[in-house]
Amino acid sequence: MKKTDFCQYGWLTVSFIKRQYYPHLLLTLLLVIFSGGFVSFKGLGDLQAATVMEMYVSFAGILLLTPLFTPEQDKDIRDLERSKATPMWKLYLLRILSAILVCLFVILLFTGFMKRGGSDFETGILFRGACCELLFLGSIGFFVSAVTNQAVIGYMAAVVYYATNIGGGKYFGRLALFQMMQGDYGAWIYWLLGAAVLLTAGVFLRK
Repeated sequence: MKKTDFCQYGWLTVSFIKRQYYPHLLLTLLLVIFSGGFVSFKGLGDLQAATVMEMYVSFAGILLLTPLFTPEQDKDIRDLERSKATPMWKLYLLRILSAILVCLFVILLFTGFMKRGGSDFETGILFRGACCELLFLGSIGFFVSAVTNQAVIGYMAAVVYYATNIGGGKYFGRLALFQMMQGDYGAWIYWLLGAAVLLTAGVFLRK
C-alpha cells in the first residue's frame, strides 16, 4: 500500500470509526466495565480463566468484527465507494486490523484483571487460544454480514453459533467453541484458520 493510499484509507478508517463504529466500541467498553459484576477474577486456575475468556470475553469478537460493513449497507454509499479507482479491499483490511487490535487489547485487559486477582494460569497459551476463538466467533458474524448486507443478521448468526455450542459442541468438531474450559488447548489453529477463511471470503464478496 503506497503512502498516499495509506493516508487516504487511514482517513476513511478514522471517519468510519467516528461515524459508524463508535457505538460498538462503547458497547465493548461497557462489556469491560461491568465484567466484574458477572465474572470473578480472583484465584482462578487454568480452566476457570479459560471459562472467563470463552463464555464472556469472546462476545467482544461479535461486537467488533460483525459491523465492519455497516456503511456499505446504504446502497448510495456502496455505489459511491465502488466508483472510486482505489480498491475497496484495502479499506476493509484496515477496518479488520483496527478491530483485531481492539480485540487484542480487550483480551490483554482481562488477562491483567485475572492476574491482578491472584489467578494462576498459563498466560501465553490462554492468550493465544482466546485470540483465535474470539476472532473465529467474530468472523462468523462478519461473513454472514457480508453475504446478507445486514449486520443484524450477522449478529444473530454469531450468537446462534455461540448458543448452539453450549451443550452441542460435539456437532462442530474441531471448530466447536469452549474447548479450553474443558482442558483442550489444541483447537486454536482450527479457529485461526476458520477465521482467516471467513474474513478473506467476506472481503472477497464485498470488494
